[in-house]
Amino acid sequence: MKKALKIKIDEYENPIKELIGKSITDVNYYEIDYGEPTWNETEYHSLDYGIELVTSDKLKFYFIWGTEYTQYDVKFCKGNILTEFSIENGAKKYNVNSNQKWTELIGMKISGIESSWSYWSLINEDKRNYSPQDVRIEFENGKEMWISALEIRDGRIIGMQDHLTVVFDKKTADKYKIGIKNVV
Repeated sequence: MKKALKIKIDEYENPIKELIGKSITDVNYYEIDYGEPTWNETEYHSLDYGIELVTSDKLKFYFIWGTEYTQYDVKFCKGNILTEFSIENGAKKYNVNSNQKWTELIGMKISGIESSWSYWSLINEDKRNYSPQDVRIEFENGKEMWISALEIRDGRIIGMQDHLTVVFDKKTADKYKIGIKNVV
């Protein structure tokens, strides 16, 4: 079982690893249009839809909450994020390049990618259902960021959500149990 899961994880991470060696020039967040941005929390960024990364070679990549492995997981794709949802359906785009948490990462080459997986089981069933919960991206300047399919409400962690949380430091990631190696 571990070998099959390792293969599944490698298959998931390989497309994301295309980001290694690239530098980000633009970052766009997509969330429900509440009339004003609500993504900018003190410790993290909280997104209803997803995050789009534009690299120095003008390629676009995105992370959204998806359903490839389980009800809510972290989905990664290359291309236009608007193939997943539309602005007409209430998504609002925010360019966040000038946000303080991103200014140290814009222009830095990505040096590493790693995913953390979780699992769930039905009551009275031994079968585990595995899914990507978090993706950690490391930059050449030693900074890291995590993208997680969880939501933080009133300081409480709610996993496997139709939501993404973006964290920019290890202390905050540890506080909210993001990036923990649960499997393999």
